[in-house]
Amino acid sequence: MIRSISLGIIGHPIGHSLSPLMHETAALSLGIDLSYKAFDVAPDKLEEFIARLRAEGIDGLNVTVPHKVAVMEFMDEISSEASAIGAVNTIVNNDGELTGYNTDGYGLVTSIEANAGVQIKDKKIFVYGAGGAARAVCRAVYDQACSRLVIANRTESKAVEIANGLNSSSADVTAMGFDSNKLVDSIKTADIIINTTSMGMEGAAPEPPPGIEGVSKGQLVVDIVYRPLDTPLLKKAKALGAGTLDGLWMLIHQGARSFGLWTGEKFPVELVREKLLSELNGNPGK
Repeated sequence: MIRSISLGIIGHPIGHSLSPLMHETAALSLGIDLSYKAFDVAPDKLEEFIARLRAEGIDGLNVTVPHKVAVMEFMDEISSEASAIGAVNTIVNNDGELTGYNTDGYGLVTSIEANAGVQIKDKKIFVYGAGGAARAVCRAVYDQACSRLVIANRTESKAVEIANGLNSSSADVTAMGFDSNKLVDSIKTADIIINTTSMGMEGAAPEPPPGIEGVSKGQLVVDIVYRPLDTPLLKKAKALGAGTLDGLWMLIHQGARSFGLWTGEKFPVELVREKLLSELNGNPGK
């Protein structure tokens, strides 16, 4: 069993990441001596930082915006999942050999199946957004054999790009803009609606994505935003009778997968969620 490990997260700006608290909580419960630091790395300093990662023996990293794509060129190996998505969010350093993984899709699928009790296979999925998170989410639900996938984005061409990147022989994959006259109908007929945009996030416009008035009882609405935990989208969905799932679950499950890659240990999901909820609710000492 690993007893000491040095980890971190890189992004720009890094902001107030929950990742250090998440992994420190897990490590403490398992008796692992963990150092987990947040590194604000500007894009033009990324290559220099990765060289430092190799030289200084940092055991692994989480990668967040804007580095998830750019960091790929500095990896010695990339997992098939990360390669298919076109982004890396986790790096494992094995004696200077760097392997890139992507755990975002796993986090999303696990949160839906384990915490909402809904299986993705044969379900009709609607996804808001076409950024890096959307790429991971769309690939994950596609690989889980959803029956239909609709990708909607403000800029339709970006949604089309993701749709074209999927081999749609086993699922009906379509893309549309937020202004499409088919938007509301696509939402009404979906089993699971997933928001991967920043809409509703603290500091962003306090409104849900368009067309959400189409949801009703029997559907599941998932928001990957976790600040605030109860987003405008989830509030609206609850008011309309739909089931909801907050973004903290995805954060925790993707973190659990990363933690397992670094340590080989089982992640204490419920304990970590309790700690992160206390932090988000302004009670960090609990």
